[in-house]
Parts: sequence; C-alpha cells; structure tokens
Amino acid sequence: MYITPLHNLIDVDLYGAKAAHLSKMKRGGFPVPDGFVISADAFFSFFIAKSDMTDLITEIRSELKRVGAAKYMVRSSAIGEDSDENSFAGQLDSFISSGEESDIIAHLKKCWDSYQNENVRVYEKHSGKKLNGMGVVIQQLIEPDFAGVIFTRSHLQAGQLLVEYVEGHGEKLVSGEMTPKSFHYSSKKPPTDKHFLPGLKTGLAIAQQIEQFYGSPTDIEWALKDGVFYVVQARPITSQIKEMEVYWSNTNVNENYPDPISPLLYSVAREAYYHYFKNLSRLFRIPAEEIRRLEPSYANVIGVFGCKMYYNMSSIHEILSASPFSDLLIKSFDNFVGYSAENKGTQKEFGFRTKLSFIKEFISLNLNLEKNVSEFEKIADDYSRQLKKAVVMEDLRLCFHSFIETRMHSWYRASLSDFFAMTYHGLLGKFCSKYYGNEAPGIQNKLIQSIPGLISSGPIIEMYDLIGKIRNDPETYESFNRLGAQEFLTWLQNNDSSEEILTAIHSYLENWGFRCSGELMLTSENYIEKPDSFIALLQQYEKLPNQNPEKIIQEKFLEATVAKKDFRKKILDREVWFLPKAWLQIGFLNFLVKRACHGIASRERVRLKQSLLYFRFKQVLQKIEKEFIKKGLLKNEGDILFLTYPEISEHLSASSMLFKIAPQIIEERRSEFLRTSELIYPDDFYTSRGINSAPAEVIQKGKSPETEGSLKGMCACGGIIEGRAKVLSTVLEAGKLEKGDILVTRQTDPGWVVVFPLISGLIVERGGMLSHGAIVSREFGLPAIVGVDSATTLIKDGDRIILNANSGEITICE
Repeated sequence: MYITPLHNLIDVDLYGAKAAHLSKMKRGGFPVPDGFVISADAFFSFFIAKSDMTDLITEIRSELKRVGAAKYMVRSSAIGEDSDENSFAGQLDSFISSGEESDIIAHLKKCWDSYQNENVRVYEKHSGKKLNGMGVVIQQLIEPDFAGVIFTRSHLQAGQLLVEYVEGHGEKLVSGEMTPKSFHYSSKKPPTDKHFLPGLKTGLAIAQQIEQFYGSPTDIEWALKDGVFYVVQARPITSQIKEMEVYWSNTNVNENYPDPISPLLYSVAREAYYHYFKNLSRLFRIPAEEIRRLEPSYANVIGVFGCKMYYNMSSIHEILSASPFSDLLIKSFDNFVGYSAENKGTQKEFGFRTKLSFIKEFISLNLNLEKNVSEFEKIADDYSRQLKKAVVMEDLRLCFHSFIETRMHSWYRASLSDFFAMTYHGLLGKFCSKYYGNEAPGIQNKLIQSIPGLISSGPIIEMYDLIGKIRNDPETYESFNRLGAQEFLTWLQNNDSSEEILTAIHSYLENWGFRCSGELMLTSENYIEKPDSFIALLQQYEKLPNQNPEKIIQEKFLEATVAKKDFRKKILDREVWFLPKAWLQIGFLNFLVKRACHGIASRERVRLKQSLLYFRFKQVLQKIEKEFIKKGLLKNEGDILFLTYPEISEHLSASSMLFKIAPQIIEERRSEFLRTSELIYPDDFYTSRGINSAPAEVIQKGKSPETEGSLKGMCACGGIIEGRAKVLSTVLEAGKLEKGDILVTRQTDPGWVVVFPLISGLIVERGGMLSHGAIVSREFGLPAIVGVDSATTLIKDGDRIILNANSGEITICE
C-alpha cells in the first residue's frame, strides 16, 4: 500500500512533516479538509525507479471515490520539508486539480518533478539540509472567499497574532502575486472587516487552540468559504523565538537621577515607577484584564546600565497604548521627556464607549487636580513635621514606612500633574501646528512662558530680595564682599546686629535649601547641609546688574499675552467667513493655554514637595544608619545605601533571614557597584529582552549629530543669541559663568534654577519640553534648546556660538 487517508496516524519519515501535521490536526478535531497522502515509497518506486503505476492508480481511484470532492489541491510533503530546522517554503510545487483520475495523476507527476527544481538544489546547498524523498498530499480543494496565514506569535508585536490574507486562493499570497492585507489581533483588538469577520473570528480562536495543541507558536494556512473556516496547512515553530527588542533611554530620567544610583535608591525607584504607571491606568479606568496583561510592562518601566537609570521605552509605550487616544499620549510623553525615536507600542482599536469613558474620567480627574496637588503638598509637609519630632527608633521606623507608603501608593496625586501637564502641552502643540505649521513650537513656547505664580521662580525672587537686604545694611554688605563664604556665615552668626539677615537666610534655606543638583539621589549635599555653598552663590549673584526677576517675569508675561492676541487674530483671519467657528477655535485656544499653564504649574509644585520628601527620607536613613552601626549591623556611614528598602524594613522589625552576613553582602555590592559604575552606556540604545549587555554589545539608536558647525535640537524658548559657550558638568561650577554666557550642559535639574540670571541662553543635551530647564528658561525669556545630541562634546568651552532657538539650530562660529 502506498496511500493512507489523512485521518489515519501518519509516519513523518514515510509521508513527510506536512502530511503528519495535517493528520495530527484532523485527528485532533480541527477543521482540516479531507484527503489522502501518497508515500515516499511511491516516489522512489514510480518516479525514481520508473516502475509500473497500476497498483498506485488503483489506490488513488479508491480514495478519490471515498473523498468525493469536485476539485483537489495536489501538494508536496517532502521528507525534510517543514521540519524544525528547514521549511523549504515555496521551493516545491503545488497544483489545483480537477477530480478526474487522469488529471490527479498528471499533477502528481508534476509535483514529483518539482523535487528536481534548480531552486531546490540551491536551497539545499545554502541550508546544508537535503530532502530525502517526497510524500504528496491530495486534499479536497476549498474554493475560498478569503485565504491567508495566521502567525500565532507575531514577530512585530509581542503578545499578538499576525493575520495576512487575500481574496481568493492563498497561492496568490504565497507566490507574491498579490500584496496581502494584514492586521494584528488580540482579545482587545478584534478584526474590523465585517465582510469576513464571522468566520475569521472563529478561525482566530481555532488558531490559538492549535498553538495550545502543539505547545508552541504555529504558522497556519487557512481558507474561508461561506463563513466556514478551514485549516489547510500548519507548521509549529519549535526553534527559538527571536527575543523582542527593548528600547532604553536615559532622557529626562537623568534630570532626577544624574549619577550612578545605589541599590537602595534603585529598589525604591523601580517599585515606585511600577505603582506610578499602574495607578494611572486604574485612575483612567483601563480594564482590569488589560492591566493584568500589562503586568510585565509595569514591572519593567526602568532599568539600570552602568548603575545609571534608564526608561524602558518599550514598556512605557506599551502601557500608554492601552489607553484611548494613545497616539497623542505617546507623542506627548515623548515630547515631555525628549525622546525622538519611533513608537514602540502595540496599536489598538477602541470603540466609542471606551473613548467616552476615558474622556469622562479625564474631565473628572482634571477638575480634581488642584485638590489632589494640595493633598500631596499636605502629605509632604506633614511628613517633614513628623520627622522633626522623631526621637526614638520607633519614630524612625514609622517615618521610614510612611515614606515608602507615600512613594508607592499616594504618589498618584503627583502623577496626575505630570499627566495633565504632558497632555495639555501636547494638545496645545497640535493646535498650534494647525495654524503655524513649522513655526508652531516657537509659538507654543511663547504662549506658556512666564506662568503666573510658578513656584520655580520663588528661589530667584527670594535671593534677589535677600541680596537687597544685605546691600541695605552697610556693615553686613562690607563683610559680605570682603570675607569668604564660610567666614561671612560665621561672622553673621556672631553679629547680633545682623540677626534679621541671618533669619532671612535661614528662612530661604528652610523653604528652598533642599533644592539642589541630584536632589533625589540620597547622596548629594544641598544648601541646608552646606550653607556656605549658598553664601558663595549669593556672592556670585551680587556681581550681577541689579535686575528685578519679578519685573523680567512680568515683561515676559506681557509678551505671552501679545502672542495670544496675535494667535486670535490669525484664527479670525483664517475663519473670516465663518465667525462661529472662529470664536469656537479662540475659546479652545484660551482653554488649552490655561490648562497647559495650570498643569505645568501643578507639576512644579509637586516636584518641590518631592524634593522635600526625599531630603527628609535621607535624614531618616542617616539616623537609622547610626542606630544600625551601634548595633553592629552596619560598619560604616553610607552602608545603608547598599541595602534594598525591603531589607531595611526587615532589619527594622528584626525579621531578616540574613542579618548576620549583612556586612558581607554590603561589601560585595559596594565592590560590584564601583566596578559597574565605570561602564559607559549610550543615551539611547536597545537590547534583546532578558539579556544583560555590556556597553560594547548594545545597539545604539538615534541620529548621529551633525558635525559641520551646526547642531539641532528642540526649541524650549524662542529667540536668537550669540555669545560665549560655557560647558559645565555640575551647578557647583557656576562660579565659572560670566554675565551673558550661554550655558551648555548635559541635563538640568531644579538645582540649576539659581544660575539662570547669570546666562543669556541655554543648551541641554538631554530633556524634553517640560524639563525643569525648559520651564525656567521660559519664565525669564532665555533662548533655550533641549535634546541636542552630544552638545557637551561637540561644543567646546569658550566657543563662540549662535543659538537660534526659533529653529532649534546652533552654529559654532569659532
């Protein structure tokens, strides 16, 4: 016997893998069209040895009568084809045949002939694998309305099925005769082409069942006729699936964490970001099922390379893609943080009701933004007062856990300010583009400059007032100019006549002194801890011309008012023939400007309190560390930073499993930290998921900087200025600045705000439109460009440069 029906158990070595898979699925109850298989023995006997085919033809006649189809597909099932190692896809021929015996036999011979095709020989040579004979499947032909392929695991989007299809026979797809339509599918994104949806929806479920049946991803050829789904071929992919690429960027996150982060800080930050994004998803009523699906993305929002923190942009985009209007949200987030690469999320379709529900929640949360920001400010202030009263270890334990609870579970109040600042800034930018095209970024920035009451201006205004008080006291002013910073501070403390000024300095430090570069690092010193640094900064300010910052802010606010007036006129000119539309657009403009300004102002308020919380937490840790050292748990100052926060919690409750070897663990971590901190990674790169890569192994992403005297970035505040570049790595180098210099630095954090009165322009390598440097530059109308790749490398200290913030271009003159 040379033939066996498809419903029988089939030997892969005798009939080929293709036939074996069809048989396995048919016996498993899947909708495989009926047919039969001719063995490789027949191939060797009648094609190779040229024996008489009478017995084979008799068997074929019997099977054709049993199946009873009008037409058949005659296709190869070569031994070695569709194996785990090689598919030989498209190299062997298939034929549509009538049900006539003579036609079937003619096409059988043609199928055998394709075994000797030149392309088969080339494929064998290239792959190093050879075919070992040929079985042939003769199967009932389905004349399909649609046909195609389902990949149960897309190579393009993780967690999705990929569907490709054409009208009519699937051979058009395989042969390349037609370009297929395609879409990705998950339970949250059903196909929308209603012409074939009924049958294909069932087919997608069957495809998922087949993957479970095989226990591996599977490629499935299918046909759809009159709404009935058929499986005509399947090939399980048991070879290793290519790891999905994970995209990393340190943009913006560098503003908060500019230095290598300790194990303690990373343990806090990693879980904090997890709750940050997960709580936002819950607030906006993302379905619980979708939140569960995104669990891996929430758990991997950040990572560390060279002990520096990076955003996992793949995870963040995937999370944002779960929301309606995800395109806008992703673009707004990227603009917010200064990320310029493509969207890494999975695009989804959302129905009207889902979008409406999101909008209703958006409006409700926006109306309550002020309440949430005020409550967050109260939490931070209460925590600060709680620490001041902490005396015994039990008090410190409570303070420790209060911070962790706030950071993990109450931070959603702060996250809302980020969300609305980002979203309204993005909406305003989109609206500006409608009327101004390429000039939109400059207009957008002008509209939101000098936001009334922006808390970030407070330190500069209060410093200006403080210098005024010093100048108005001749004795104090003389000592201020004559003595060094520490000497002047000592002089103040010993001079009763200067008590008012000393009180004013203490007041400034209480209000703003915790704001400094690296304020969230738990390691950087601030002005409260080093008040002489603040005095040195005051002495630098005193050399400046007497410019009232409140007056400058007011002038810039008037400029913003004029820009809004010009915008309204532009709308009226364009919509002159339909005034109701014009007034509606003007109203929308006013609304967007107001909400964007309110979102940015709210964000700056919570960032101030965030700094306060981290500084107080740092003080808690220092006090706990002293107690741990007394008990012998730790040996040296700074050791506590090499424990994770759960480990500290366990030690505080005396429940640690490994308390006896804590010093040993700390020393090992410190050694690894010092070694790894020396590694330098690119700002933007990607890796394979699940693989830690050394710097030389990662793949850098992003455009190469232009080197012919010109650099490009994003306009943060418009204007054109020429001046001397001062390239600084830290705010502690501010003493190098002279009036009119253009500051060039890697990133800015709130600690840099005090140098803004010294400079005429700003260039920042990393950061987005809502970075701290961008916001404060708009307050004072300083031309600023952010996101300038390699600026601190390509611009040399002392270079004469032209900063054109209207176009985002920097020209190096000499």
